[in-house]
Formats: sequence, structure tokens, C-alpha cells
Amino acid sequence: MAGLGTLSSPGYRETAAMKVRFTSDKERQPTVDKGIKVIYAPGKRLAFRLRWYLILLLVASPVLWFVGNILSTWIVLDAPARVVQPLTEVRALESGVVVDLPVEVGASVAAGELLIALENSALSAQYQAVSDTLNMNPVVSSGVQAQQQILQQQLDAARLHRQELQRLVRLGAATRAELTQSQELLGRHQVALINFERNLEPSSEQQLYLQRNQGELQALSERLERLQIRTQGDVLVRSITVTEGEVVAPGTALMQLQSDQPFQVQVFLDAQQRELAYPGQRLKLRFPDGSWRDAVVSAEPSLVARLPVEMRSPFTASELGLLLIVETLEPLPKAWQLDNLPLQARFPNRLQRWLQ
Repeated sequence: MAGLGTLSSPGYRETAAMKVRFTSDKERQPTVDKGIKVIYAPGKRLAFRLRWYLILLLVASPVLWFVGNILSTWIVLDAPARVVQPLTEVRALESGVVVDLPVEVGASVAAGELLIALENSALSAQYQAVSDTLNMNPVVSSGVQAQQQILQQQLDAARLHRQELQRLVRLGAATRAELTQSQELLGRHQVALINFERNLEPSSEQQLYLQRNQGELQALSERLERLQIRTQGDVLVRSITVTEGEVVAPGTALMQLQSDQPFQVQVFLDAQQRELAYPGQRLKLRFPDGSWRDAVVSAEPSLVARLPVEMRSPFTASELGLLLIVETLEPLPKAWQLDNLPLQARFPNRLQRWLQ
């Protein structure tokens, strides 16, 4: 080969400048091959093009998927939602052993009935010890009792003597000086008895000790009452997480109760759409029958919750979402008041919010 020669073939021609030109006879006459007309040539050319289009689509699919996701946020903004019945979780306030569990899952319990009873032997023993201390009466010796009786008798005698002198003074059989002396004697006996009884009263330190024990006894009584857990209203037992004989600590979940509170709609909104999570935000809810109902966000989100497994999608970017409580503008139909009923929430997209 000398220099940059020229190569040629029936299908293409390559020059020194590496330019390609399709100038073959097959290009000009695709249905003719070596002077013979080929009947299946048009169909073959179509299949050839379709293969290339399919390859091109597969190569460009990641780009198309990425662009489609970006555009979808401008067109449709959906989030998973569900209807839930609010549950009340019962937790232990004191440590103890479960000694009585009179309810079962699914049972209806009236207000004031016992749900679960715990026993704390150490707490009961402490209460009994403090109670015995307060119930102990001070032992009064027989000599002290006799002295108190003597002072009381002297006081009674002085009171009777004064009354008799008052009668004699009115009759003129006694003088007022004698009456005055009897009154002074009565006063001295009263003072003597008061001082004696005052000495029998507990001192300030003893009074402080009694008050402290009484306060401790009251606190222990309240703690013992917490071991008996009763309902505040009519409820339905949804689940029980403990068994009789089990030892529980403060804060341990015992059971879940369902009350007559209205059903709620929960929406799991992507945290990237935080600007939509404010009270008053309008949205639409799609029900299983395909109907749509208007709703509104009722409160600021208070937590980030994990999306339930049954509500996750293979294309879900994150399993966490802002938990929103929304309310339907119209009462929720009785037919859809089902716990864990899946819904679809649709928020206004950016274009719609911009137009608003």
C-alpha cells in the first residue's frame, strides 16, 4: 500500500478522508439483488429497522426512566395512604408480676373493668411497714395515767366548788372573796392539766416524722393502685403482649385497645415533599372502587414512620415517610371504615401549585 489509497466495495466507498457514502445499487434498488428481484426484501428491511429501534430503546431506557421520573413529579404526585382505627397502647407504670389477666383478644370491656393486675411484693411490704409504724400508739405508763386522772378529778372538784359558791353568794351565805378564790383555784387546776397533756403530745421532730410517714404512705398507696389497670371507657381488646406470671418493667407494652374514636386516614409522604405537609393542604384520596374524595391535612407531621410492608412498592425510593393525618371533607362512608384499608393520596403537582 502506498499512501492513502482508495478502497471501494459494492456497499460503500471509503476515501482518504474516511467519508462514507451509501451509493451502491442495493441502496438505490433494495428489492433487486444482482439483477434478480427479491420478493421478501421489503419485509426483511422492516425487520432490520425494528431490531435497531429495539436496541436503541434498550440503550436509552435508563435515560428515559430518569427523565420520566422527573417529569412525573410535575404531572402526578401520589403517596400511599390507609384508613386506620386509632389504638390506645396500655403500658405498665410499675414493675411487677402479671397475676391476673381477665380479658382476651377481641373482648369488649366496659368502663371501669379490670384489664390486668400486677403484683409487686416489695412495694406491698414497704406499704405494710410504713402503715404499721403509723398505727403504733404510744405506750402510756399506769403512773402517767393515774396522774392525769388525779388532775382531772381536781379540776372537776374545783368546778363544782365554784358553782356551789356562786349559789351561796346569790343567797348571801358566802362572800365574793371566797368565790374569787374558788375561781383562781379552778384556773390553776385547768393550767396544770393543760400543761400535763401538752407534755404528752409528740415533739416537733416527732410530728415531722409522722407527717413524712403519712406522705410516704400516700405515695405508696398511689403506686399500688397503678398495679390495677382499669379501662376509662368502653373499649375492644385488639392485642395482648404479656401472659400471666410474666415479669414486666415500667414502660412495658401490655396490650392495645380500640375505642369508639373516629377512623383516621394516614398518608406516608416523601420527606422531599415537606412543603406539602402543612395544615390545610388540599389533596384527593382514591378509594378501592376508583372513586376520589377531597381531603385536607389536619395537623403538622409529628414523626417519620416506616412504610408498612404491604404498602411498599419495588420502585419506592425510601421506606420512611412523613406520617400525615388527613381528614375527608365529607364523612367517611361506613363501607370504607375498615382498619388498614389501603388508599392512594394525590397532591397537587408543582405546576398546579404554581397556577394556584
